[in-house]
Amino acid sequence: MRLKNGRAWPELRQEMLALKELDFDWRRGRLPSYIYYRDDALLALQQEAYGLFMIENALGKARAFPSLLKMERDVIAMALDLLGGDEASDGIFTSGGTESLILAVKAARDWARAEGRFREPFRVLASETAHPAFSRAGHLLNVEVHRLPMRSQDFRADVAAFADAIDDHTIMLVGSAPHYPNGVFDPIGELGALANDRGLWLHVDACVGGFLAPFARLNGSPVPAFDLSVPGVSSLSADIHKYGFAAKGASLLLFRHGERKRYGGFSFDWVKGTYATDGLLGTRPGGAIACAWAVMNHLGLDGYRALAATTLQTTEAFTTGIDRIPGLRVVRPYDLCIFTYGSEDPDLDINAVADAMSRRGWFVARGLKPIPSIQIAVNPVHAPIVDEYLSDLSASVDEVRAGKLVGTFDARTY
Repeated sequence: MRLKNGRAWPELRQEMLALKELDFDWRRGRLPSYIYYRDDALLALQQEAYGLFMIENALGKARAFPSLLKMERDVIAMALDLLGGDEASDGIFTSGGTESLILAVKAARDWARAEGRFREPFRVLASETAHPAFSRAGHLLNVEVHRLPMRSQDFRADVAAFADAIDDHTIMLVGSAPHYPNGVFDPIGELGALANDRGLWLHVDACVGGFLAPFARLNGSPVPAFDLSVPGVSSLSADIHKYGFAAKGASLLLFRHGERKRYGGFSFDWVKGTYATDGLLGTRPGGAIACAWAVMNHLGLDGYRALAATTLQTTEAFTTGIDRIPGLRVVRPYDLCIFTYGSEDPDLDINAVADAMSRRGWFVARGLKPIPSIQIAVNPVHAPIVDEYLSDLSASVDEVRAGKLVGTFDARTY
């Protein structure tokens, strides 16, 4: 496509809306991931709050835009209060979970260099279920990321295997709360005790659970200990643009001990003066900070508790209904909001079921371990469509059985 002479906005708007028709219908809950949506009223608030600060650049927050600095500090303070921090804790507002995880590895690397008691090349230990962004961080930062098999019985990190793998190159342990493939929490308390005993950095990836688990716990759900209050946890990541319902991209990297925040940043004495940033980015959209601040203050404890209740009730409705369909079973355990299900009938190909669901207009996420499966990451947008999904799923199973269909596997994670 080549740039041409300008066109009127009404014409372009219509073309953009037509392009949207190519996408899966997220307002109708047809996506099992990517989108975190309550209703159009909250969407309008997100859009207006973002738009009010869309032009402002968070690179200049310290001097030109103190409004952004104030809102960013407020967001970090509210998150620390929710996630086990105290007056000694601090954090960095990032563009998303990937940046948060890369910065966590960078911080641990630079801390390890300052400590002077670790041998290079530095090594991070993580379960095979840990997010791929850790391996991306290792690639970028010249740090080895060693992945260990998950426990076969419950898909959680194998703490004994972690302990056996630690050597004088090891600087960091990773736990997830929950991890994305199977939706379970790693044993953060045990990993914290191990990190304390060996003098290591423990990072908790709570990008999914950080803005859901605290409210689920307040509602009475049995959420395991996972946050900065757990002894041994050094840092934690949490995405506000997931269950915090802010606009993308908004994530946080929180430090139990605020003085370690400096290891995540970057500073350079340039001919123009000192150039310094908290995270990877230079220019950052002010709208992301403003929207996060507005949504968190608008929803408050009561709003987030209501959203958490809806999410967990919807998850229960899905899993109960799926277990009632002959030939299918939900993979257990799962925690909170992410689960997978597969076939317990050798004559029922789960990938064929996934293909049939796709033909019915559902975006289908798939999984490989412990069994080939279909994955759903539940949020409130799915509450009204549970019965429709289960009806189409039952029809898809019947279609696969009748035709003895064999499916295709799409290996892409997202």
